[in-house]
Amino acid sequence: MRALKIGAAMAALVVISIATAAAQFSFQIDTMSRYIWRGFNLFAPDNAAFQPSATYTFGESGLSANIWTSFSLGDRHIYKYDDEIDLTLTYAFKTSDDYALSVGLIHYGWYFDRVFTFRHSTTQEFFATAGLPKAFLQPSLSVYYDVNMGTGLYASLKIVHSVPLNESLALNLSACLGYNSRQWIDASGLSDLTFCATLPIPAGDLRIAPMINYTFVFLTEVNPRNEFWFGLSLIF
Repeated sequence: MRALKIGAAMAALVVISIATAAAQFSFQIDTMSRYIWRGFNLFAPDNAAFQPSATYTFGESGLSANIWTSFSLGDRHIYKYDDEIDLTLTYAFKTSDDYALSVGLIHYGWYFDRVFTFRHSTTQEFFATAGLPKAFLQPSLSVYYDVNMGTGLYASLKIVHSVPLNESLALNLSACLGYNSRQWIDASGLSDLTFCATLPIPAGDLRIAPMINYTFVFLTEVNPRNEFWFGLSLIF
């Protein structure tokens, strides 16, 4: 009951914020064939996930807040306790167009846990991201450090490339290589490599973006197998 009250309060805050400053909000609704996160399959073996999110941007300050949620679409009797509500606060520094730098804090919450406590059902992660948006393949490096449940470091190196198909369509390709240093596992090393292809299709104020992904997993502590997964995003 307490978890439901917390979830309802968060939803109410989002609704109120939308009503007062909708122009500064962006929304995304993802439906994914699997919940793959840093190589982990969190709804194993093959359960789909529904993952809506909303982001509020505080004008030109560089500050933004995001609420992201995840709900299993299969085996609800098992995974309903793992439904997730995450809150992210990000600050993007004002730099030249050649550089990008941001820092932030992520609060992960499993508010529907069988026995909810903040110590054992939530965790916090600091992160920093640096990138070269004008360089070839737009490389960026992100480093995350969990200070509670998943104590440890995770770093990811990402590259992206856009292939124009016509005046309004482009195929977005990306690759992301992850390094896990004892975050949620008792091992360190290159952990996962994900290739992604996304095709955002404009439809008025809405973009419909089908995607396919393949994740190679290098650490069996993360996942004993590679993962092929796909999804559909609605962005507005």
